[in-house]
Amino acid sequence: MKVAYVANRFPRWGGGWVLNEVRGLTQAGVDLDLYSFKAPLPDVAGLAGLAPWIGRTTYVPRGSSFEALVSGAACLLRSPAGFVRGLRTALKLGGRMARGAHLMEVFFLARRIRRSGARHIHAQHGDYLADAAMAAAACLGLPFSFTGHANDLYTNPGRLREKIRAATFVATCTGFNERYIKGLGVDPGKVRRVYHGVDLERFAFGKAAQPDQLVCITRLKEKKGFPYLLDALASLKSQGRPFQLRIYGEGDQRAAIEARIVELGLADEVSLMGAISHDRIPAALAGSGTFVLACVVLANQDRDGIPNTILESLASGVPVVSTDISGIPEAVRDGESGLLAPERDAAALAKALARMMSDGALRERCARTGRRVVEESFSIPATGRALAALFSESAATGRG
Repeated sequence: MKVAYVANRFPRWGGGWVLNEVRGLTQAGVDLDLYSFKAPLPDVAGLAGLAPWIGRTTYVPRGSSFEALVSGAACLLRSPAGFVRGLRTALKLGGRMARGAHLMEVFFLARRIRRSGARHIHAQHGDYLADAAMAAAACLGLPFSFTGHANDLYTNPGRLREKIRAATFVATCTGFNERYIKGLGVDPGKVRRVYHGVDLERFAFGKAAQPDQLVCITRLKEKKGFPYLLDALASLKSQGRPFQLRIYGEGDQRAAIEARIVELGLADEVSLMGAISHDRIPAALAGSGTFVLACVVLANQDRDGIPNTILESLASGVPVVSTDISGIPEAVRDGESGLLAPERDAAALAKALARMMSDGALRERCARTGRRVVEESFSIPATGRALAALFSESAATGRG
């Protein structure tokens, strides 16, 4: 079956899991047509190995463009009833795709999908991408599905229940999300957990070294809990425990993090390394004793699912210290593949870091168990087969 896969920006920084998912589906035999609403940024487009994926991706133009307007007219002329179904669906959902010229982007998407011969539309997120997929599917009379992750479920869901009712299935990347979606009063049989996949060849198991060398690779965002991490490190320093932390990433919290590092007297221990491309992450993990990430749930309920860099660290044999929110305990099993602390608890986080740095047997156990967890549940082939099976089931049963 040919599937139209609709993404936000493909490929992109911090979106290595999207490329992994596309690769997994392709390896599982799914014939994918790729659509992206945004082109890759120049510094990403030039990375080695991405040109073939960019070349096979159709980028949706702005709704006010000539091509999008022509697509709207073509859809109307070819199938007035389909045009009305797509228009009505987009307007009913009431999100971004219902505003102004964005409506024409739906019809551009529908026209290209019809030409390609795809028989199913899948949106990468449950936000405006699912709106676009659902409206295009209504226009064409095709089934659609989507994957829910984090803010598209908790902070910007739109008419989430309506989209779930219309979808043939809804995939989600954690068991925590799966339970949340099923609790919305929807058909629980439609909701399936499909984890993000990790490239086990690129992130090969290596013996963790230098227990006092800490690493954190993430966006510098509020939900990453940096104030609590820095407070925990200040506590360790006051106890006379030596350590070095390298933080890779960029984001809107950089200035606040820099100020807090200075305020706490951690300038000699904590280094902000800046953004890192996905192909350099294995080298950044190599030789690190512990990966640390102090994720929190924000007041608007925004949160992480299972950060991909946690999975990549586990695959690489680098023990993880993190917090017990959302889906993180599904990969970081406390005392087995890492250590967990309650969110926003700097004292508990400091205690977990001290324990991990001082206990060689614990680090060895967590490294080996972490690799096994990723091999069993988070490999690209396994997750690709799981999502491909949902497409096959949808085609066979017409569910939804």
